[in-house]
Amino acid sequence: MESGLRSRRSQAAAGRTARISQVIAGRDLTALKLLARTGCGLETTRQRRRAWPLLLNFRALTDSGDRTRAHGEEAQLALDVPRARLPDSPELRRGDADAQARREQQLTRVVRAVLRAYPWLSYYQGFHELALVLLCVFGSARPAAEGLRMVALFFVRDAMASSLDHVMQQLRLLFVLLGRCAPRVHARLAALDVPPFFAISWVLTWFAHDVHAFADVCRIFDFLIATPPLQVVYVAAALVCHFEADILALEPDFAAVHSALAQLPARVVDWTPVLEHAWRLSEDCSPAKLQHLGACHLPRLSAVNTFDATWMRLDPARPLRFNALVPVCDRHPLADTAEASPAADSHMARVIDLTSTAQKARALAAHYRWPLVVATVASATVLVYAWLLMLQLQLTS
Repeated sequence: MESGLRSRRSQAAAGRTARISQVIAGRDLTALKLLARTGCGLETTRQRRRAWPLLLNFRALTDSGDRTRAHGEEAQLALDVPRARLPDSPELRRGDADAQARREQQLTRVVRAVLRAYPWLSYYQGFHELALVLLCVFGSARPAAEGLRMVALFFVRDAMASSLDHVMQQLRLLFVLLGRCAPRVHARLAALDVPPFFAISWVLTWFAHDVHAFADVCRIFDFLIATPPLQVVYVAAALVCHFEADILALEPDFAAVHSALAQLPARVVDWTPVLEHAWRLSEDCSPAKLQHLGACHLPRLSAVNTFDATWMRLDPARPLRFNALVPVCDRHPLADTAEASPAADSHMARVIDLTSTAQKARALAAHYRWPLVVATVASATVLVYAWLLMLQLQLTS
């Protein structure tokens, strides 16, 4: 009986692997995203080397920047790289001191390429850990740098402002989620005045700092690459929910609870139910709804709020500059200084609002069961207007 069960599992795994290869070959992004976020993800490093470039829209941007001019925070990068810990995996050979030195050189080259191409991005400690995972998967610096560029610009851009204030805002949304999915845990944390700092490395490194097994880290990256940028906060909430009973069983002591929360990622045996729960949370409470419920509104030009309006425009067949998507004039979009281009910012804000309106039109159509043609025309009309505004923004930037 056990041998039969193993045989069926083996056949299912083989079928999934074949399906992933088929979807990659056919460049079916919708199916690929579904495979990346469900089940055991993309399964192997070989599959990820083929799939992640599609999911991350490689070669959709034309920016190159001045690669010869040093970024102001490269000194901190030089301190962090030697401390980077290689994930646990039989795939990854640690090698001798020379191999370690070569890997550090590659990692430095990957991070430096992104920082020099976009000098308005600020480096944060932990960014190099994102880069290390990409480097381990791709095996060479060039594709790893391209992947890191897309992650930096479209997923963790808010963390690369001059401070981590906007990340703190996202972590406050984590507590809003916990109030919905784990109200008893939320009440316990509020009573002990435990801040959400325990999750900051989860958000900044996509759990790469806290999860030791390379296979688990890659599984989490599969999920986060295939979903919008705030999804990492939903994963954090699902993780806390996963250990709700254990947290409530702890002594009501600040230090004990905070320490236990920080160690949760290392305790996960199977990430699949956590990630599935995270997806259900995001389906039940979208980022826009979450901000409204928590009265914690991220800036209009946050990576969270611009993702739908910008990511949908990326096309490797028609590459464009990043500032055609988000107005940047040698400073971060979330910089505290006065906007250098108020008109561009105004256009971008209108595009974001219109895209949100189109999504609401589709949701209303589904709720009230309007005829498909009515829903399509309503949302398409709004999106065409949004596209025209984006085109005007590109022409005037």
